[in-house]
Amino acid sequence: MAGNRSRRARKRHVTIEDIARHLNISKATVSLALNNSSLVAEETRRRVIEAAEQFGYRPNYFGARLSRGKSDMIGLYILGGTEEQCNWMLPSSWMFYHPILKAVSEELSKHGYRFNLEVVSVEQVIKQGVISSVIQEGSLDGMLLVVQDDIDYSFLEIVEERQFPFVVLNAKVSETISSVKIDNALGASKAVGHLLERGHRTIAHLSGPEKDSNAVERLKGFRDAVLRAGLEWSPNLLYYGDWKRESGWRAAEAFLQLENRPTAIFCANDHMAIGAMQMLEQAGLKVPQDVSLIGFDDTELCQVVVPRLTTVRQPVGLMGELGAKAVLQQIDAESFQVTHTNLEPELIVRESTAYVSH
Repeated sequence: MAGNRSRRARKRHVTIEDIARHLNISKATVSLALNNSSLVAEETRRRVIEAAEQFGYRPNYFGARLSRGKSDMIGLYILGGTEEQCNWMLPSSWMFYHPILKAVSEELSKHGYRFNLEVVSVEQVIKQGVISSVIQEGSLDGMLLVVQDDIDYSFLEIVEERQFPFVVLNAKVSETISSVKIDNALGASKAVGHLLERGHRTIAHLSGPEKDSNAVERLKGFRDAVLRAGLEWSPNLLYYGDWKRESGWRAAEAFLQLENRPTAIFCANDHMAIGAMQMLEQAGLKVPQDVSLIGFDDTELCQVVVPRLTTVRQPVGLMGELGAKAVLQQIDAESFQVTHTNLEPELIVRESTAYVSH
């Protein structure tokens, strides 16, 4: 993932004191000039701005806040997909995001904050600089960013430069930016372990999209668990879906064409698992007697379908709550603090998995 890529060495931040020393004027004068105060002569203001540009000065959040006060507004940005096709609109995505929004809203309200919700595409943040522009505007006291794409997140370097209160939800994109996420790999490992305990040795995986960070982590957890168990890893037992029920149907069709077809399928979300279940039943197979199924998310659909779906429950509400608390702590601490939290998912065993039949 992007968070594992090598980062540039941390640069020393240029301060107001550095500019004041260079120009042989007071820090107060530099601060007034940077804030376009009428108390500073135009020539002095010009010299200060030129020096700031020369040395690459970027005002940090805490210094700027002294002059502008608080807005009591937190930005909640959801990043994913393209401008033409935003993943936010998928039914499975809404079931994922809704508990996060609810938890963030409730936690911020307790402390007198509101949040401004924006859904942005990858193109908007990389090419148009939407997030960096908002941070530079100074209209927000902090920001939460919900991500799902496995991309280069170097556009967030401004967060460290400005020492701006900022927390990423659903992924760890950098060592220098706070995050709260679910341990997807552990969730996948628990699912595989459950199937191994029931005697399954030919286990297929229906993954999410190849560039989705959640799908990438779940695939890694699945593959590592299979290899640890001493089982052979076969690319034929992997199918990339798109989080939708229809792709679960197509994946099950593909798996049934295999000469050594799987006795169990671990699906990266519940919607695809239900699609696979419907296809298997149409093909005359019974779940779990012929094929065991496990989903991921623990949506309400798991208890509606028959048999009820074994799945991995994500503490997404807790992720939103802890993310909101983390950004508020950064605001109150008046110093740039980085924390990373990795939450443990829970395996929920229902009727869609069984011991392998011989």
